[in-house]
Amino acid sequence: MTIVTTYICQLKLGKIMTLESTLQFLAITLFLEVTPGPGVMFILYQSAFSFRNAVAGTLGLLTSNVIWISLVATGLGLVLTQNPSVFDALRYAGAVYLVYLGYKIIHYGIGKPKANDNIHAEQHKSTWSSYRQGMLTSLSNPKALLFFMALFPQFTRPEYFIEDIIYFGLLKMTCLAIVMISYGIMGRRMFNYMGKSTWANTISRVFGGGIIIAAIAIARG
Repeated sequence: MTIVTTYICQLKLGKIMTLESTLQFLAITLFLEVTPGPGVMFILYQSAFSFRNAVAGTLGLLTSNVIWISLVATGLGLVLTQNPSVFDALRYAGAVYLVYLGYKIIHYGIGKPKANDNIHAEQHKSTWSSYRQGMLTSLSNPKALLFFMALFPQFTRPEYFIEDIIYFGLLKMTCLAIVMISYGIMGRRMFNYMGKSTWANTISRVFGGGIIIAAIAIARG
């Protein structure tokens, strides 16, 4: 009877700790996700084309999160971060890509309205491009790996490491999806109101400039 009582008490305590850990993790993650960064700027820019583009970009960001979390779970992330030359190479390569992406956004803006007969083809091509660019935008910041490696050990238990990584990883991606889709909705409404005007192009170019600033910060370490 005593053994059963002790087990139940431990189980209840574990549930309480899990709830507290979940709430703490959600608070930290939501705060970081809503903070404007390359991902937010990218999704807002994609929303200028269509909500579908914003969703595709979000899926790209989620894919990169799966990669980062997998690196943490397998221990490969530790190997990368403990090799300064490799990590710096990734950091500089990522910064170069973000500068390239930001330059493209500044140079082209959101463009001009296209002929009706080309709309479907352009949307299909742009949707795939949004997904690919979204994934590369996140992967271009290897500091995200440092963030994951610093955050997850604070909430995972050694005896349930893989289970906890999956649990908190899903929470992280859920928060990311909700926040980015929300930004996509807000951005889409904003651009629907402005259309492809000079102001809309100017705002989209501001997003491109924000991505370049983030790239410089990444390169500087």
